[in-house]
Amino acid sequence: MARYVIELDRSLCSGFGACADHAPGAIAIEKGAAVLLVGETDDEAVLDAAASCPMGALAVLDGATGEQVA
Repeated sequence: MARYVIELDRSLCSGFGACADHAPGAIAIEKGAAVLLVGETDDEAVLDAAASCPMGALAVLDGATGEQVA
């Protein structure tokens, strides 16, 4: 099972919320911006969450290699 590391650039976040809709166990919207609920997860929903961000504020890295996967 893959392990993912989630990175969030809050300076890019505009609080659209699609990321939290896709991965509610990992990302929430608070005070108009995304916040990470976890830094690492095996939930593949974070890949869709990163892809849904129109601002490119989320990056998902492979926990084993550090390579960006989303």
